[in-house]
Amino acid sequence: MQNENKKPVLKVKVINSSTPSPAAAGQVILTSRARIARNISGFCFSSINTREEKRDILQSVRDSFLKDPKEKQSYVFYNIARLKKTQRRYLIERHILSPEMLVRMNFKGLILKCDNPDMENTVSVLINEEDHLRIQSVIAGSDIFKAYREVSKIERMLERKINFAFDKDFGYLTCCPTNLGTGLRVSVIAHMPGTVVTGKIEELAKNLAKTGYAIRGLFGENSDVVGNLFQVSNQISLGKSEDDIITEMSAVSENIIEDEMKAVESLKNSKPLSVEDSVLRSYGMLRYAKMLTYGEALELLSMLKLGLDINMIKDVKQFNFYKLISHICESNLIIKHGIKSEDNEDEVDMMRASIIRKKILKGTEF
Repeated sequence: MQNENKKPVLKVKVINSSTPSPAAAGQVILTSRARIARNISGFCFSSINTREEKRDILQSVRDSFLKDPKEKQSYVFYNIARLKKTQRRYLIERHILSPEMLVRMNFKGLILKCDNPDMENTVSVLINEEDHLRIQSVIAGSDIFKAYREVSKIERMLERKINFAFDKDFGYLTCCPTNLGTGLRVSVIAHMPGTVVTGKIEELAKNLAKTGYAIRGLFGENSDVVGNLFQVSNQISLGKSEDDIITEMSAVSENIIEDEMKAVESLKNSKPLSVEDSVLRSYGMLRYAKMLTYGEALELLSMLKLGLDINMIKDVKQFNFYKLISHICESNLIIKHGIKSEDNEDEVDMMRASIIRKKILKGTEF
């Protein structure tokens, strides 16, 4: 790892004199993720290697964890091809698996840290994805530093056992040229209804693009934007140290939080009729709808949350947006509420609408 012993120093552009509280920041930056791409020396990249090579890579990485008594207690291995459809979907929705992992699943594996039953914070290793290894950590809230520390620990452990492909000029070698260098990608999921409603999202996207950051939908590249949820990530890892990337992403996150809170504050003062109409329509749909798809629920809950934050509605319980949308995703409802058939969409949609009414409108706890 480059500069791994140097602690990053955060440099943040201050927009307001007051620093956002952790609770407020956690309602804007829902999750922080750090991901390191690595390939093993002596093997072709995953796009062109053979079944035998994929098998050997899978076995080598699995043994690095499970043959070590200390590591074996902390991690569990999953063969992707043997997981049930609902389990794979659950891991996708929790941003643990990538869609790439569900294409040609033979010899693809997942190693998951098993000390977090609620899956709010996860540390995992994807085997035989686009690269041989994708080491990643997803942390609830705004904490890029913690997410990076988690992946860095695993990377150092594996580097003692496995030789990674490295070039003195290009750094760590990866299948996609944009990951060359450190192989580090960091991202956040941001909930920005105020920024969207006030028309500032296009300006934000342009500014991010100018500084080497991408802004996409909730599930990354090629995904649609729903519920005013955006994934923001760095695009360049070559020519920068890990410290630089983490520091820059932390500054970007702080500025997203400041911009969103500034937009919400302006809406508190102005309360445009169009926003009031959208909030109240969302409230009515959530209160009376018997069935809600996940996409509908995200859109409606986002506007309801904005309505609460700008003091436009009073008779609704304040709620944790991230926890609620995680609770009502398709696979979680199927697994935790005993819905027998994955294809029973009506029952899932009815359960989702019922849970929202109970958790928010009637004020029951999670």
